[in-house]
Amino acid sequence: MAYRQNDQAAEQTRTMVMGGVDAMHTRVQGLANDYSWWEEAYDAYGRSDKEWIEANIGTGIIDTQIADFLAIISPEHELMYGWWTPADAPNSETVMSPKLIEKIEELIRTAPIENNAARSSYVQTSAGTLLFAVSRIAPVSKVDTVDPKNLPVLVMGFYLSNQRLSELGRSFLINDLRLEREDAAHSAKDFPEIRDIYGNVIGRFVWTPPTPGFAVLRNVVAPIAGGLLVFCLIAMWTVLRARRLALSQALSEHQAITAARTDSLTGLTNRYGFNELSDSDQFGEACAKAEAAIIYLDVNGFKSVNDSIGHQGGDELVGLLAERLSMILPPDARFARVGGDEFAVALTGRSAPAAVAGVASAMVHALDQPFSVAGFQFQVTAAVGYAVSDGQDVTPAELLRRADLAMYQAKNAAERDAVPYHSGLETGALHRKRLGIALRGAIEGDELSVAYQPIVRASDLAIVSVEALVRWDSKEFGRVSPAEFIPVAEETGAIHDIGKFVFQRACQDMIEWPGLKMSINVSPAQLRDPSFANDLGAIARRHDVVPNRFKLELTEGLLVRNPTIAKRKLARLKSMGFGLSLDDFGTGFSSIGYLRQFPFDWLKIDKSFISELGTNPTANALIQSMIALGDAMDIAVVAEGIETVEQLQLLRLLQCEYVQGFHLAKPMSAAEITTLLADLGDSRRLFPDLAPPPMLDKERLINLVRT
Repeated sequence: MAYRQNDQAAEQTRTMVMGGVDAMHTRVQGLANDYSWWEEAYDAYGRSDKEWIEANIGTGIIDTQIADFLAIISPEHELMYGWWTPADAPNSETVMSPKLIEKIEELIRTAPIENNAARSSYVQTSAGTLLFAVSRIAPVSKVDTVDPKNLPVLVMGFYLSNQRLSELGRSFLINDLRLEREDAAHSAKDFPEIRDIYGNVIGRFVWTPPTPGFAVLRNVVAPIAGGLLVFCLIAMWTVLRARRLALSQALSEHQAITAARTDSLTGLTNRYGFNELSDSDQFGEACAKAEAAIIYLDVNGFKSVNDSIGHQGGDELVGLLAERLSMILPPDARFARVGGDEFAVALTGRSAPAAVAGVASAMVHALDQPFSVAGFQFQVTAAVGYAVSDGQDVTPAELLRRADLAMYQAKNAAERDAVPYHSGLETGALHRKRLGIALRGAIEGDELSVAYQPIVRASDLAIVSVEALVRWDSKEFGRVSPAEFIPVAEETGAIHDIGKFVFQRACQDMIEWPGLKMSINVSPAQLRDPSFANDLGAIARRHDVVPNRFKLELTEGLLVRNPTIAKRKLARLKSMGFGLSLDDFGTGFSSIGYLRQFPFDWLKIDKSFISELGTNPTANALIQSMIALGDAMDIAVVAEGIETVEQLQLLRLLQCEYVQGFHLAKPMSAAEITTLLADLGDSRRLFPDLAPPPMLDKERLINLVRT
């Protein structure tokens, strides 16, 4: 019995030690992920900004000492940066031998780029055994477009010192947990071994196994001679002590199991625990009985919090958000944090299908009030989607997929309330998925092109500018409308590459058109990119084109969502020389306040107003007011969508400065623009024999405007 008890205690201790070792791996992998899944770090490495890297990455070793070793390896397998501590420890050049770098590249080769993709291993150094993790330094916004082979690799680790192992062991009631080299551990073959990155056994975790069985014998054998009564008393005392030891060990094991399923930041169930719940037999039975529902929530605007007050502030916001959401959930709901800013709720029971809509809506509106973090007020919103099991062979995995699909529908459509899953989401989602995959190869496959539509001065019909319009002739889908593929590009991040392609092609083409300006449409997603302005400036300099020849056309979406950031970024573009145009004026939340607050040079009256010009008195008055507003604020006005001569004449009568539309010229290729300009000569007048165009009866026009 004593030996069996000893064996059980030894096995339990071994399980806890290995759990602690796994926790060390998780910690170093988490640190590597935090330092590598960082867009600013990727940009700083790309521009060889050693000062930034030293200040933001190197300080993690030198100042805060969160690790003992950190190195950055280039895509060409060369050591580019290195930090170590203490000072007498092996330096990065000593540790990162070419052979080790080759093995590190082999270790990370199959790992995905996304966050939480770090890999860990060991290597023996002169200072001891180094536990390290490796991860690619990757840009968050371009994760779907970059080649893993072209990304630098970050290596971070710490030495398995006796002090660290002793502290780990004491947490499991082990007083002498230590690391012994393989050549010195011949008597410890039954202890867990450590294999380095080369596959060699370099040491073992060794400790003195607890022997509660022998403790029982020591406490029982001696008093037996003293009599049965003494023996019984001692036996009872021994049993109680053994029970306390067993309870203590069981409690430690329970704590380790709980920690593995709990998010350390919020105290909620983590992704592992939530997946374990969804895979359980009980949840499967609830799905089969149509008594289960899943809610997914993704926080919008969370990245701006990290960018403005740092990751520590972002962590504080996550904690506050989890606390607020927990307060409005039913007591029997299982609430989990399944990602950085993603949460999930599982509901089961007969009331779940009826209650899920109200719970999901309450989660959305729980974020209506701002959060106070580090002295700042932050207003965040959420995209929420949910799915209910209908009992028709819906598995837990399928229910999770449906909730995730509904959440992405809410995110893409900017829905203000929760979105339930329905079968109509499937076709649209599948088509968008196929479009997103095809877009990745559209530029390299020479499927994208740029067309140009002239913008004409109304007074003499002379071409003063052209608008660049992207076109996609897909080998799979044929001609795809921009209204269809641009939202997909914004969702997948491909809009950044498309925007650079259009701007670069425009720079190449406009060299042939001296004196002509160019309008470029800019997506709010592009403007949110921190390097957007610098990228435009670099492309313009590379093609020797001055920025003041460009007008960047923006819609109101970004201005409404975050006017403070928009004002700063537009001021930056303005200072570089770029002109700014407010597109689709009058169709959204346009106000005089935007025109006064932001440095716009042009505003474009949407074609929906022009189509009713001369036939709708309200449209006549609105257009006249917009033109007068532009004149009063010294902003040039462009009317787009001119399709008839009467619309043109009315706009001239209203003294609109510039016009654009199919009646004047359709979008055409760069070669066609060059030919057109050559045919028109220096005047660049469209319809020179109609300049000035034949006027309609002036009295009739005046009456049209008045009415």
